[in-house]
Amino acid sequence: MAVYQAQSKLNEVYDFIMSFEGMINPDNIRFSRWIKDAQALRQSNPAEGFLMEALVYRAQGKLDQAVDCARKSYRWDKAIARNDYANLLAEAGQFKEAIDLSLLNLQEDNFNRNALNRLIIDSSIALDKEALSQGLSLFKAPNNKSKDLLPLVNDRLDRIDEELSILEQIKVNLATFTAISSLAARASNTYCLGGSQISITLQHNEVGTFLIVDEKLSNIDIDDCFTIHDKYTDDLIDSELSFKDYKRIVYNFLPLEDDDLPTDDVRRQQGILV
Repeated sequence: MAVYQAQSKLNEVYDFIMSFEGMINPDNIRFSRWIKDAQALRQSNPAEGFLMEALVYRAQGKLDQAVDCARKSYRWDKAIARNDYANLLAEAGQFKEAIDLSLLNLQEDNFNRNALNRLIIDSSIALDKEALSQGLSLFKAPNNKSKDLLPLVNDRLDRIDEELSILEQIKVNLATFTAISSLAARASNTYCLGGSQISITLQHNEVGTFLIVDEKLSNIDIDDCFTIHDKYTDDLIDSELSFKDYKRIVYNFLPLEDDDLPTDDVRRQQGILV
């Protein structure tokens, strides 16, 4: 395969992932073609070949295979794979590993805007204020072009404090909340691609106080949400968490309406900022 053809194929996969929103069809014929192209590319450029294969598996919702191929790509060439590897770790619900990699990426490249953006998203989900503060101290904005990220970081730091306070009120520990978030990420990313919005509120009723987590997903309907929630529930039951750990947490998957989020906020949830 010629170099320009290989690069074109890799860009095809990127374009698909960046533009597609909605439920995944893992049997889409283009995926099997792309897998063959990726395996051929590995012969001339292992890092790009494994990376392309990782991205195709992500597009199919095969998260563990995506992470495995991204890890292999990263071992061949860190510079090529570092940002996508962090993205795929997070989408597979491996937030701690994604955060650690983003911090390492910032240590190796202080101007890595993608790494800081990834860190903003993942530390907000994992409520890891220390990691986000560390990332902010490492990041250097080139020619002040990334000043828009700084208010976002400060806003997320404040929100982390607020959400940690909410967890204290319902007596849910951070490890349990992070485990729930991981299961939810795996459920949604197994079935769909695209932007999302996550909101956390407290609900009081005669039974007690509950943490309500609403995740709104792009270009899906309520039946799709039921499919995703069924996987989340099955994985939750099969997990090491006990009912007493998560009985105060209600996680909902909902369709994202057009007026729920401005475009930039949807992009932030995807790990992309303009």
